[in-house]
Amino acid sequence: MLDILEPSLRLLFFILSFVWAGRIMILRTDKQIIINPLLIIISSALLMLPTSSTEIFGIEIQTIKITLYILYIFIVVFGLFSTNKKDSFF
Repeated sequence: MLDILEPSLRLLFFILSFVWAGRIMILRTDKQIIINPLLIIISSALLMLPTSSTEIFGIEIQTIKITLYILYIFIVVFGLFSTNKKDSFF
């Protein structure tokens, strides 16, 4: 199950990264000061995790990666909605 989920999350990660980059270039808001460092931290953590199927603190690497992908997606979607001038969350 996790083997099927990770490639689809990678594709969604890739697409949303470009959407968020376009949003940064077009619209600059104070909310991006909070969101951008979070996205950079998650992206760098995904990059540094090994590709082998080992465990860190008793948790499989694949589970950690999927969790980070989902967290990234939620932050980007939240950021897209919050930077919209009509429906501002914060």
